[in-house]
Amino acid sequence: MLRNKIFYSVCSGFAAGIFWRSFLKVDLSSAFLVGLVSIFLILFFSLAWKKKRIALFFVFTLAFSLGILRFHLADKPPPEVFERQIGQKVFLSGIIVDYPDEKENNVNLVAETKLSGQKTRIILAAKENNDYRYGDEINFSGKLEKPKNFLTDQGKKFDYVNYLRKDSVIYAIQNPKIEALSRGHGNFIKRALFSAKKTFSAAINSTLPAPESILMEGLTLGERSSFSQSLRQSFINTGTIHIVAVSGYNVTLVAEWIMKILAFLPMFFATGAGIAAIFIYVAITGGTQTAIRAGIMATLALLARATGRVYGIGRALILAAVIMIIINPFILAFDVSFQLSFLATIAVIFLAPKIEEYFLWIKRKWLRDIVSVTSAAYMFVLPFILYKMGNLSLVALPANIAILPFVPATMILGFITGLAGVVSNILAFVPGIIAYALLYYELAAIGFFADFSFSSLSIPNFPLILVILIYAIFFRILFWKNEAKETAPNVNFFRITNFRFLVLTTPFFITLVAAGFLYYHRYESNQIADRQMQALLRNIPASNTLSSFVAGARTKTSGCVANGPLPDPLCTPGAVFEDATPEQICVSGYTKTVRNVSTKLRKQVYAEYGVAYPQPRGAYEVDHLIPLAIGGSNDIANLFLEAAEPAPGFREKDVVEVYLQQEVCARRVDLSTAQKQIATDWTAIYDKLTPEQILAIKKKYGNRVIR
Repeated sequence: MLRNKIFYSVCSGFAAGIFWRSFLKVDLSSAFLVGLVSIFLILFFSLAWKKKRIALFFVFTLAFSLGILRFHLADKPPPEVFERQIGQKVFLSGIIVDYPDEKENNVNLVAETKLSGQKTRIILAAKENNDYRYGDEINFSGKLEKPKNFLTDQGKKFDYVNYLRKDSVIYAIQNPKIEALSRGHGNFIKRALFSAKKTFSAAINSTLPAPESILMEGLTLGERSSFSQSLRQSFINTGTIHIVAVSGYNVTLVAEWIMKILAFLPMFFATGAGIAAIFIYVAITGGTQTAIRAGIMATLALLARATGRVYGIGRALILAAVIMIIINPFILAFDVSFQLSFLATIAVIFLAPKIEEYFLWIKRKWLRDIVSVTSAAYMFVLPFILYKMGNLSLVALPANIAILPFVPATMILGFITGLAGVVSNILAFVPGIIAYALLYYELAAIGFFADFSFSSLSIPNFPLILVILIYAIFFRILFWKNEAKETAPNVNFFRITNFRFLVLTTPFFITLVAAGFLYYHRYESNQIADRQMQALLRNIPASNTLSSFVAGARTKTSGCVANGPLPDPLCTPGAVFEDATPEQICVSGYTKTVRNVSTKLRKQVYAEYGVAYPQPRGAYEVDHLIPLAIGGSNDIANLFLEAAEPAPGFREKDVVEVYLQQEVCARRVDLSTAQKQIATDWTAIYDKLTPEQILAIKKKYGNRVIR
């Protein structure tokens, strides 16, 4: 018993020290002093006074100081030679040290480089993927910058700086020029694993069509970077984004299915097969740190559920997590995948068995397992998701229950399809057809639940103190041993059962009530913001509010220079169809009938703004300053070259265009007023849109843009 208390004191103290130092600078001499005093007091209270409980507190403080020391050793200052070149164009060479992260419109490469004997890592946001691979030696050039944090669609600030820093990435270069020199550098094992992953991915894509192939890559490899914005949003709105992440929970489901298939064998062999499947999964995903952590947690969850040794496996889980943060202390506070995987594994090991008895009405045990595990994981991670991501999915439970029973089979068939496809597409045909049917159903189910207008709510201000309180209640419930339970035979069984269920779900209902209150408060704030937006549009001088928009003269046809997200007003003052009316533009399909921008005209706009034609897909857009949807014309005076990045760019302007069209068609804003404002400064409107308004527009329209 004492050994357990010492173990938990050391682990919790060490983690607390790392967490504290993650956000607050601590003088190293103070940490040493706390550690030395703690050692003295441990000896004093355990040997002299025999006060072991007090001694345990100082065991905690000793471990706390060690946690601070470990983070301090990892928290190295940026290299001075690179710091001096921030904001300047640099010419460097280096090695690609991670798997290329291919996104919808670009690819992110992490290159390790050295200058004057100092090493660092730089993330390169390239527009094209010229078959870059792990271990490639490259020359690259561009403007050296520090990464910046940004706001998500839910209004949460994403700590992008520390997210990259956990992988030792400190600098960034946008749109670099890259020249490949040679291949075969880096770690031989990682190179082999990443090569296998690339081959497997190519086999999936050659066997299955999109978007089913994209989902299969997400399920089997955790790759969701190629998801379109609308597809990604559908997964977020339905609370199913976890199925396309490398997580211990996901891998556990597959391993359990394999164990069930081999249930006719002795337990030792079935469990061994499940663990072997986990290691194969880790290898196919490239053996990344995220995959290894997920594999370790999945193995522990599998052992707990297979052997019933819940608390022993629970200690192993805590020890594994502590070892992981010793190796990389940044993951404790800045790696969401580690945090979610750890919380979900706790739910699978400790909470799922407690709530399974309330699903006994489900006769099929395999389905009952999935429902209970899904419910436990959702209940347990919801407070953290609300705090970290600010998104509450109201359809998450039914969506997950509709999909998760088929996910393990889909993943197993995906592995078979990919491996067979490496040899021959003919061998992959049969498993590919079955996998396609399952993927089609899963995408249809996600689309069905995502289409509900109430599918998700944005709650960007869920407080940390409430999250800590909710998890304190959860841990009290899960690890509180009630010595008197079931000792009174005359107590009604159903009353006991209902009471226990109420106790188990109390933290979950506290979370929902708090989220509802915060959403209502946010709704009231949004109403005020909406009134302010109306005031902004009404305050445009009356002299400009004519029957139709009147633009200034176009006085330049070359040397045009964009002002960030705004055009050069001398080249692009804006132009409208003078006879356009709200009755015309608000008819569905209006923009298709008037759109007429030829390739020749596009090239002319590129030339005016001094940009070579063509550019990589998604980098630039020949945009209507006043969109067709509110009466803008196709005249070159209304066209300008707008970049996607840095934000706000053309994607953010799309949101403003949709918003203004809705306001005009609802007769809340005069057509000419909307034309005048978007031609003058569309960013003023975007800055006043609330995260909920932006999210609602993206949910409704996705990638279908009105211009």
